[in-house]
Amino acid sequence: MRFLLPLVALCALSSAPLRASDIFDIKLTRTFSGSGTLSTNGSCDFCEAPGSLSSLTIYIGRNSGANAFDVSDDLLGPPFPLGPTFYMRLRNVLVYYAFNSETSDSLAMNGVDWNLSSAGSMIGSGTYSVTPAPIPEPRSLFLLMPIVAMGGLRWRHQRHRV
Repeated sequence: MRFLLPLVALCALSSAPLRASDIFDIKLTRTFSGSGTLSTNGSCDFCEAPGSLSSLTIYIGRNSGANAFDVSDDLLGPPFPLGPTFYMRLRNVLVYYAFNSETSDSLAMNGVDWNLSSAGSMIGSGTYSVTPAPIPEPRSLFLLMPIVAMGGLRWRHQRHRV
C-alpha cells in the first residue's frame, strides 16, 4: 500500500499534458494569406483577453515572426480605445482588434472578415476561419501505467493471500 500513493501521483502528473488548454488554428485568406493560433484555459464559453483567452498570435504579411500580432503587447489601448478581444466557443467566433507595437499596423477581425491597415490606409482584407488544432495522441507510457499499476496490485494481493 505504501507504493499506491506515489503511483497515483505519477499517473496524475503524467496526464497533465492531456488536460492542457484548448488550442485553435486560425487561417486568413484573400489579399494576404496568414495564419495564427489561439489558446484558452479550457473551461470558458466566452473567453476574453487578458484572462481566459490565454494566448493569441496572428502572422500576416510583414507582421510575422517577432513582429506578429499577439495579445501580450498588441491589444488596442491608449491612444486608441480598448478594442474587444474575445472568442465565443459555442459560436466559434473570434473578435480581435489590435495595433501592432512593432510595425504600427492595425488589424481588425470582426468575427468573419479581417482588415489590415498601415498609417490609416487599408493594405489588406479577407476572411478568416478558426478550427480546433489536432490533439496529440497520449504517450504510450501514459497508457501503460494503469496496466502496470493493476498488475502490481493484483500480484501484491495474491502474494499476501498465500
